[in-house]
Amino acid sequence: MDTHRLSRILTTLVFFSSLSFFLTTKAFAQSATLRGTVTDAENGDVLVGANIVVTSVKVKTGAATSSSGKFEIKNLAAGTYTFAVSFIGYEKKTLTDLVLMVGETKSLDISLNATGIQMNPVTVTASRRPEKLLEAPASITVLQAQEIEARTAFSAAEHLKALPAVDIAQNGLNQSRVIVRGFNESYPRNLLILVDNRITRIAALRGNFFQWIPTIDEDIERIEIVSGPGSALYGPNTAHGVVHMITKSPFGSEGTQVSVSGGERSVIVGTLRHAASFNNKIGYKFSARYYRGHDFEFFDPVEEEARQAAIDAGADPNTLKLGKRDFDVDNLAIEGAVHLRPSSDLTLILNGGLVRASNIELNPIGTSQVIDFIYNYIHARLRYKDLFLQAYLNRNDAGDDSYNLRTGLSFAENSSVFSAQAQHRLTLRDRQTFTYGLDLFLSRPDSRGSIYGGYEDDDDINEIGAYLQSETRLSSKLDFIVAARIDDHNRVEDLTFSPRAALVFKPTPTDNFRLTYNRAFRTPGVVELFAEILSGQDIFGLGGLFEPVLGFGPGTDIRIQAIPKNGFHFGRGANGLPQFRSPFAPLDPRGLSTSDFIDMNDAIFTNVMWGLSRQAVLGAFLPTFQETLAQQGLPADQIAALSQAFADLVPEQVSGVNNVLRKLDLETAGFNLIEVVEDLAPLKVTRNETFEAGYKGILGEKLLLGVDIYHTRFKNFIGPFLVETPNVFLDPTTLGASLAQHFVTDLGDPDNAELNAVLLALDDPALGGNDNGSAADELANLFVAGTDNNGAAFIPFGTVSPKEAFDPTALLLMQRNFGNISFSGLDLSFTYFANKYWSFGGTYSYISEKLFEDLDGVDDVALNVPKHKFGAILQYRNAEAGFDGQLRLRFVDSFTVKSDVHIGEVDAYAVLDLNAHYTLPFSPNTRLTLTVQNLTNNKHKEFVNVPDIGRIALVRLTQSF
Repeated sequence: MDTHRLSRILTTLVFFSSLSFFLTTKAFAQSATLRGTVTDAENGDVLVGANIVVTSVKVKTGAATSSSGKFEIKNLAAGTYTFAVSFIGYEKKTLTDLVLMVGETKSLDISLNATGIQMNPVTVTASRRPEKLLEAPASITVLQAQEIEARTAFSAAEHLKALPAVDIAQNGLNQSRVIVRGFNESYPRNLLILVDNRITRIAALRGNFFQWIPTIDEDIERIEIVSGPGSALYGPNTAHGVVHMITKSPFGSEGTQVSVSGGERSVIVGTLRHAASFNNKIGYKFSARYYRGHDFEFFDPVEEEARQAAIDAGADPNTLKLGKRDFDVDNLAIEGAVHLRPSSDLTLILNGGLVRASNIELNPIGTSQVIDFIYNYIHARLRYKDLFLQAYLNRNDAGDDSYNLRTGLSFAENSSVFSAQAQHRLTLRDRQTFTYGLDLFLSRPDSRGSIYGGYEDDDDINEIGAYLQSETRLSSKLDFIVAARIDDHNRVEDLTFSPRAALVFKPTPTDNFRLTYNRAFRTPGVVELFAEILSGQDIFGLGGLFEPVLGFGPGTDIRIQAIPKNGFHFGRGANGLPQFRSPFAPLDPRGLSTSDFIDMNDAIFTNVMWGLSRQAVLGAFLPTFQETLAQQGLPADQIAALSQAFADLVPEQVSGVNNVLRKLDLETAGFNLIEVVEDLAPLKVTRNETFEAGYKGILGEKLLLGVDIYHTRFKNFIGPFLVETPNVFLDPTTLGASLAQHFVTDLGDPDNAELNAVLLALDDPALGGNDNGSAADELANLFVAGTDNNGAAFIPFGTVSPKEAFDPTALLLMQRNFGNISFSGLDLSFTYFANKYWSFGGTYSYISEKLFEDLDGVDDVALNVPKHKFGAILQYRNAEAGFDGQLRLRFVDSFTVKSDVHIGEVDAYAVLDLNAHYTLPFSPNTRLTLTVQNLTNNKHKEFVNVPDIGRIALVRLTQSF
């Protein structure tokens, strides 16, 4: 190629390159750039991964915010655009008519408001102050009003099903036992239930009964569930977690809402809520709910047997309360509040509520027929800037008609609890916050002797606690929280200290990693300290057996009696063995009473015991003996003579016979041999420590994920009610030896030759004999063991009862401290938002132990919850179409129950629930709701001594004005 041609080509390339550069530079100079930062409107935190979309007639482009919350979009042509920012869990913000000029670089700093729905709502329960879910130093689940109103429920417990860590045992149409992370009970007391910061427990019993909370679903703004101990901030009996229901303010929720529901089991439900406000400074609201229905039926075999025995003894079945069950459920709730807001910094709220309920309830000694039980409260709270004050009074009134089904005895429950609390929050710059406060709880039991018996005049409990929490922002990504609480209980000797520490790492606004330590405690309550209740009458049937002969009924009752403040002390004889008291004491020739102590192995009373045994066994054996002789064709006079000879053969006195102790096992209804009886110390505080690591975050803008791993240790565990007073029996070894020796001698007497020949049939191996040529051993065993374990060695003649026992011969059920328990657990949860309509989620919980066998040699202890459980939810929500539908699946693995007298196994079960919620298109204030609990009608038990739970289908019509 010649030089001239090459020069022309290079000149052309340079020209076009220069032209291209010029045109490109010119175009860039004429384009615009959009940049900015996206933050949380409440706290200013940057939002990482927020979606930015910029559109015009010809252009649609976008970006996502960086780790610093910033975005930048270049090369935008001059013109008018629509700018939209969205982030999961936040309200979408759209700017229209955004004008970009030629060559302009425009900065937009956008702040987004949290929706409070789905992903990152504001919570107040974990730290007793407002904070975002993804900032909280605890595992929290939040249910929003939209979720709560989408189903028909008899109580808030229904909304908690299939949530992580929550165990719910439904006991009937409207009764449920709810706990978090184990230790469900007939009266669940380890979970704190709050409504607007007010503890809702039944005053003295401390039980959580959701159906006795007057707050209706339509008035609930959200429910916050904190898994894990909360004593450092909330005080006693918060060992497992907190459920906090927060109601709607009348400001912003004005209007009237009426609903009517009906469905299976003759259920009718009606609710009303009305709210109004004036000048945005005075607001009020009131609500009411009424429902009735027919409960699932269950008949307790213990009640049935006792009822039939009473009827056989002449009781009128029409007036007999024992075992008389009424399965009709009736519940009326009324609640109202006045909100005063003279300024934006000051709010005063006065509210109160009442529930009147009738239904069947589990209790520690069986089941109660609750009739027109009234629970009411009054509550006042004030908030001024960072100061919070509140006081409330909860009261119960069981009326005069409620009764225990296993005894038929009426009970009263007119107790109250008063609480006053003060809290203040101090913020120093942006890095340090202190929250501190005082709590006072005054429990005033009153059962007119029916529940607290001999303790009724000295059973008040006063508790006061103080706490301090420090929250330090070590950096923009790392928070350190430490808290401590001191509590004083007037019935417990030592102060209780509850520390808390948490390290929260937030690498992004959508990720929260936690390491926490909590020490919680459970103080003995009124029931543990002062219960004294008859649980069963003449439980061995000896009173009815011997009364026709003795002229009095020497029955042995079983009672609950709490350990008194100085403990229980057992009497001991000169031989060092425990002493006992007996309902048969009046038969002793020394003129003893049932209050007198008798030495173990006392020869005189041992022969009283033997005389009664001799009479009982002869009375049972002689008719069979005579019938056998008659079948052999012997004449009546010979049968009578042989029967008298047999009776004469049995000695009226024995020697060298000892006594043994056996304790009733409520699980097997049998007796376990024991050798040692020890005094019982007064109850101590149960403490538990929990170490936990957790994560909650949003992945890919669509997935909300939660993972919690924990290890919990309990010390001085307060166990269930157990029989702690053994019974006294004749020793089978020494009694058998004494009788065998006597029978060998007397059967060898020639005068008894005919009787001996007849009785030799007992020595036949085919009849259970030992074929040694004598009936002496078999006769001895007949009187010692009897048939079906009804011989002399199986008759309880006395009770080793403590000196402080109110009923000297009764078996005593009591709670005591024993054992150190530890277990680990895992809670997983996720929710995936596939698109604006569809979402699905799941939960799984695991506890490493569900039963601790023979703990400290005292008894088995059960957590009363399964090792494995999981839930799944499929949700379709279309706001434009006014439809919301949900399928909810729960699987619960099998588990053991040992809760007071409620002992047994619960089989694994799975339950599918359906909810559908539809707003009528021609009437936007009218909604239809279909709720089907247990869609497949899988009948199953969720606890013991409760009915099978089947399907409940309900349809609700709601009208808003």
